Amino acid sequence: MSKDRLPNQQPANNTELISLTLSHSLRTQRALFLTQLKSALQELQQTQRSFVLLLIKVDNIAEVEQSFGSELSNKLITIIQTHLQSLTSSNDCLVNLQGDEFALLKTDITDADSAIDLAKEIQSQFRFSFQVNNYKILCSSSIGISLQQAPHSVSQVLKDADIALKNARHQGFGQYHLSTALPTPMKNTQGILQQEKLTRAIINNDILPYYQPIIQLNSNQLIGFEVIAHWHEKDQNGDNNFISLAENTDIIIALDLHIINQACLQLKKWHNSHRDNQQIILTMNLSAKHLILNGAVEHLIFIIQQQQIPPHRLVFEFREQEFMLHNKFAIRALEKLRQIGVKVGLDDFGTGFSSLNAFFQYPIDFVKIDSRFTNRMLMSKKDLSLIRVIRDISHDMGFKVIVEGIETQQQHAKLVELGCEFGQGSYIAQPMDYMQVNRLLDL
Repeated sequence: MSKDRLPNQQPANNTELISLTLSHSLRTQRALFLTQLKSALQELQQTQRSFVLLLIKVDNIAEVEQSFGSELSNKLITIIQTHLQSLTSSNDCLVNLQGDEFALLKTDITDADSAIDLAKEIQSQFRFSFQVNNYKILCSSSIGISLQQAPHSVSQVLKDADIALKNARHQGFGQYHLSTALPTPMKNTQGILQQEKLTRAIINNDILPYYQPIIQLNSNQLIGFEVIAHWHEKDQNGDNNFISLAENTDIIIALDLHIINQACLQLKKWHNSHRDNQQIILTMNLSAKHLILNGAVEHLIFIIQQQQIPPHRLVFEFREQEFMLHNKFAIRALEKLRQIGVKVGLDDFGTGFSSLNAFFQYPIDFVKIDSRFTNRMLMSKKDLSLIRVIRDISHDMGFKVIVEGIETQQQHAKLVELGCEFGQGSYIAQPMDYMQVNRLLDL
């Protein structure tokens, strides 16, 4: 907003004032929640008195908003909060963390059985429809339960509960998952050391992008590369778990940005070196955290614009299950990427729990068929039929198909016969460093 804003501007209308008031109220509630969480941790440290934190997510609020609009979905959230409030006592703290997600802190529950009973009681509130205006709306809730029995930081408690919620949602809608935070000093120390080592590797440029060729299957023409993070030390030891370690922390954001920045620099060099190279695309698998953390998508866009890369030569891939977990936020972030020309890919297609829905719900350009189907297709008629179905639907809807995990000539030939467009795998080429790619492009 301009600093020289005129004093005689019209005052905000009622809707804006209500929005500001609600926003202030939410901030106050969250501040109170964090204060009570800190107090519970202090009490735990002094008296060893356990407590439980529940993260409660309304599963299908995005569909409600899409069908009835944001005003009605907001009313539904308010009604649900009132129902949840009825299950609390004066010593509890219930807060709306963000949109469809609530946190409930209870200091009078100290064992796993009681925590699970509470989760079941909460989910029973969702067995009946909620009356909103003239509509009866059915919802379900997923619950992550973090039973705290040992002192931890506030951020660790929230992380434990968030992981429990993600595990619950991986089981499907309307499920709960319990995480018990026990004293594990050796494990925690080892985990901290691994995180520090990974962070140093990123800073020291020890983790580099490798490039696996993607070809047009019927002509064997090179069309681009998938970018893969390669940590030489870990790969030598056959240990590639650093990606999982990064994914379980916010280190994944730094790692992804590090790889993207280097890959974009390299792509620009390839585009500048020869006119034919200007058709090369790069596909990169990114964490869904880029779709939900504040400012993360904007940072991606800044890197692309800073490196002056043609955005339509980049494909950012996200896993199907992560799409579904972060429905509303994912769609908004993906639309921002597509507005500047970046293509969006659905990775590991067919392994999630709502595959066909993803075709219709998300703004995507590429579908990547998971390697497990490729590996089984010559022995399994079901897997072969599934690949045909994905091919047909994708072509009808204007999506391009990339088949990963091609390991034999027979698989390659069958995919050409099926009319699949693009593919990658060890039969075509292993991931390469940039010098190997330079030699390939010079051929």
